[in-house]
Amino acid sequence: MTASTTQRLRSFVASKLDLPRAVASVLKARPLNPYPYLKPIIEKASGVREPPISATPHTVVYTRGSMRLLRYAAPRRRYRTPILFVYSLINRWYILDFLPGRSLIEHLTRAGFDVYALDWGVPGKSEENIGWEELLGGIIRTAVQWTLRVSKSRELTLYGYCMGGTMALAYTSLYPEGVRNLVAQATPVDFSKGGVYTLWTAADHFDVDSLVDAYGNVPTKVLESGFMMAAPVQRLTRWLEVCRRIDDPDFVTTFLAMERWGADPVPFPGEVYRQYIKDCYQQNLFPKGEMKVGEQFVDLRRITSSVLNVIAEQDTIALPPMSEPLPTLVSSKDVETRRYPVGHIGLSASSKGATVVWPSIAAWIGERSKTMEP
Repeated sequence: MTASTTQRLRSFVASKLDLPRAVASVLKARPLNPYPYLKPIIEKASGVREPPISATPHTVVYTRGSMRLLRYAAPRRRYRTPILFVYSLINRWYILDFLPGRSLIEHLTRAGFDVYALDWGVPGKSEENIGWEELLGGIIRTAVQWTLRVSKSRELTLYGYCMGGTMALAYTSLYPEGVRNLVAQATPVDFSKGGVYTLWTAADHFDVDSLVDAYGNVPTKVLESGFMMAAPVQRLTRWLEVCRRIDDPDFVTTFLAMERWGADPVPFPGEVYRQYIKDCYQQNLFPKGEMKVGEQFVDLRRITSSVLNVIAEQDTIALPPMSEPLPTLVSSKDVETRRYPVGHIGLSASSKGATVVWPSIAAWIGERSKTMEP
């Protein structure tokens, strides 16, 4: 850290510079995440401005309530089989399209894939009573149909990430038609192996019914406080590290982009959350084929499409033991597990993504996709 940088940081601490209006506004809102408080300070000290998150060109194909189906067309399409991303309901989809040159979606479009992604939006009153039956058989099924229609294909690759992977597996079990390949990235399957999250959601001390009945959709502050408590020291040391590297614009840009995404959670649809906690975390019905959606049971043995099980070895959210049993639970003859030396978010946003993770996944999908006719 240079002398000039040290002086600038000291001036902030000593209140020698006026408190930005943005910080004053944040103080009134009192969010839990430190990003809104510290962002103006880091920007001013580093000279870095708002990073260009989700910069890959896209169009909106379909909307339903707060949900949007986004299409990222390939500059030069090589594959007839499109890819549909199903992301988690907890955070925003754009971690898949993080920064230019650090975007999984951008990488796949440049590889020649027609890519689609579900943006769940910000759930409101109308999403409170949506259950798993509507989520899978209504929303995701319609997104699949629109993807196939727009891409002019009969089959697709369904790509689920985190809880989105759990939903993609459940969907394929119930509605296998049209799913040629399935990628489950950092996907919880055996919820008895969830570590602190399994402990916190245990039925003897977590009353999910009272929470959902009181709030409808689960508020962001409830979800955010859980993630903060899971790694409080790490969250503090990240901000100390960016102060240490304040003269490194690339590092600061990536840091601010990641913190912005982390500070942008959305409410969790209440009825989906209620069953998710009860059936998955509290009773672990999902890997047993006993989770009921409507009149059907989610039985992973019904899955026969090609399956890629992607595991982050340093994952602290979807712990590797949660994902490892997947190959033994499906009936697919073509099933593979690939492990990468990154964390949960690192699969989609780390510097290793473009060189280690994404080429490997893109090659797997490409080998199992139909190519465009000459």
